[in-house]
Amino acid sequence: MKRKILNIIGLLLIVLCVTACGTNSKLSKIAKYFNESDTVKSYKEYGYELKATAKKDTLTITSKMDDNTTTTVFTLKDNILQNTKLQDEEILTTLLVIDSIGQLQGYEKGKLSQSFNAFPDKVKEYTLENEGIELVFDENKKSLKIDLTKKVPLIDMNEYYIQPEIFDYIEEIKKNNEPGNQNGRSGNIAYDISLDKDINTIEIGQEEELSTSAYKSILSALEVMYSKEVANHFKEIYPEFVNGKKTIEAFTIDTNYKRDDQENSVFKDTKEVFITIDNSKIK
Repeated sequence: MKRKILNIIGLLLIVLCVTACGTNSKLSKIAKYFNESDTVKSYKEYGYELKATAKKDTLTITSKMDDNTTTTVFTLKDNILQNTKLQDEEILTTLLVIDSIGQLQGYEKGKLSQSFNAFPDKVKEYTLENEGIELVFDENKKSLKIDLTKKVPLIDMNEYYIQPEIFDYIEEIKKNNEPGNQNGRSGNIAYDISLDKDINTIEIGQEEELSTSAYKSILSALEVMYSKEVANHFKEIYPEFVNGKKTIEAFTIDTNYKRDDQENSVFKDTKEVFITIDNSKIK
């Protein structure tokens, strides 16, 4: 009887080993990083659940919202993780998978996907042979191939600034001639733009310190809020950031500003600049 029990235990251990030991260790780590993502955690608060599961040579992402459940499967072959038939709704999970692979390669959480979000055109130039990734998000095709043995290079974020087209909702607010707000994060730049009858505001945050990227993002916001002429005039009276708080004509700029809820907003871990604009003084 004792021998029979030992045989059963031994058989169970073999089954467990086949199940667990057969899974690629890199995929297991990628799944772990994915499930610990801040984005995954924040989405869960709103009822949208994302979960990564590694099994043998596949990484499966399960997306669940209300009664709808979908799965996205990435397969691993010869160290290349891929899915060549992605759908539009799978772009977010794909970027999260890429960032999880970035963490596997030694990058901080969020760095790789942030870099890719900021420079989508630059990413199109990457190849599997050179940079270790081939990412296609075209209208007719969406696919990912990434080499787990290569460290995908980051794109220099110092070159990035927010282009005017990012502030598309501000255009809508202007057309409707009513108060409104647009906020978010693009690359390493956080923004909060508010339009009102008498006073408009621009809040820009950048990781570590304010640079030319933040300054150019302000000019883009002014171009959309008012005109290119107003943006150029701002550049004339404020050719660079000031230290502290200063008012010139319609613009009051404060580089010591820090919002109260910074740690729970898109401005987390950023250095901020806040600009107040008196609309009655805009020429």
